[in-house]
Amino acid sequence: GQMRAALLSDSDQSPTYDANGRMRNRAGSALEAELAEATEAPVDLSTRRDLITFFLLGLVNNSSFVIFAASAKEIASNSVGLVYLCASVPSFVVRISAPYWYDKVSYKRRMMAATVLMCLSFTGVAIAPFQWLQFLGVMLTSAQQGLGESTLLSLCSRFGNTSLTAWSSGTGVAGLFGYAWIIVFKTWIGLDFRFVLLLANILVGAYAAAFAYMRPPPKIRHPSAQVLVNASDGDLGVIDVDVVDGETALEEDEKTNDVVKLELTTKERLVLSLSLWPVTVPLIIVYMAEYAAQAGAWAAIGFPTHEQTAREAFYEYSNWCYQAGVFVSRSSGSIWTPGRSVLWGMSLLQCVVLAFFVIDAQYKFWYDYSLLSVTFFTGLLGGAVYVNAFRLITECVPPRLKEIAMTAGAVSSDFGTNMGEALALGLQAYLYKVNGISE
Repeated sequence: GQMRAALLSDSDQSPTYDANGRMRNRAGSALEAELAEATEAPVDLSTRRDLITFFLLGLVNNSSFVIFAASAKEIASNSVGLVYLCASVPSFVVRISAPYWYDKVSYKRRMMAATVLMCLSFTGVAIAPFQWLQFLGVMLTSAQQGLGESTLLSLCSRFGNTSLTAWSSGTGVAGLFGYAWIIVFKTWIGLDFRFVLLLANILVGAYAAAFAYMRPPPKIRHPSAQVLVNASDGDLGVIDVDVVDGETALEEDEKTNDVVKLELTTKERLVLSLSLWPVTVPLIIVYMAEYAAQAGAWAAIGFPTHEQTAREAFYEYSNWCYQAGVFVSRSSGSIWTPGRSVLWGMSLLQCVVLAFFVIDAQYKFWYDYSLLSVTFFTGLLGGAVYVNAFRLITECVPPRLKEIAMTAGAVSSDFGTNMGEALALGLQAYLYKVNGISE
């Protein structure tokens, strides 16, 4: 059945209403009471146009990050970890701060900023005369990826689950696409690395065009809402929306970005973010486990282990299989819709998979290329938790809070990734030591 919005529920208490007609519980919190209301399953308003748009946006938004991840050794052969750090921290900062300011800036403004950041990152790293400028360029693409993903996830909540699945599918194939971009243009065709990055500005154009092609988001119906609009002179303005029969009708207007302005305090926004823990904690766990396996255990596996080329070959093949698994499961959001208990089960199973890889890298009881099947399974688990966690968020909060809830949930993946990369450093060092690898 559908998950009910009982994140902060106090079901034994009868609701009351404040002077503005908003429901509150005995603790006096209108927000907590609103979160505790049962909500109907969201109506899917996605069209074929929406699916194409969100797939392309997911593909391009995350490809920029993958292109730089695949180029880490070209940027700084002796500081690959620093490249990954530059590619992670700005995104995390953007996402963790987003719930406190996103509803004050229109979607169009945010996406314009993301587009400019992507262009500056590709061009900057390509022409930078100093390595520190290249690191700055990588940081710009990290900010772009975080800004774009949290913005577009919020928009997905307006259209429906199939749009969310299309977005997730695009982000899933981005991993394959980003690595392929480097392999095809640099390794196979033999273009200079800097030219390959300049060529990637084609993706910037595709990014802007895909967002321009997006139709205006469907209306939200809720009392006492305000929206940010673009005035004729390009400035943002706040307008009150007419109330019809107690509900707000936000018209699908080309001039309206439909960003719902929430009159919530900083504390209420924090409460909302923390209230999502039943679905965001599994997301953190699964990302932590898969990135620890990917960057820690897989880097210490090779056939034979002591040969660097063998370890590099397994690492490359394992990442391809992992990305393929992510693509398959992120594309399944409209076919399989598990509940919270299954979500938790998959995230804990990913921890078991991590433990398996660490033990196997040490004792080698299953040690050949058939291990790639388990790396594919790792991707399946991670992708499935991602798409279904965000689907459950859309189902467990009231309509007017969905956009900011999706934004709050988006930081979970970054939090888990950073934890996983930190854990991977220790795991790789340990496995190198027990296997006598002296790099």
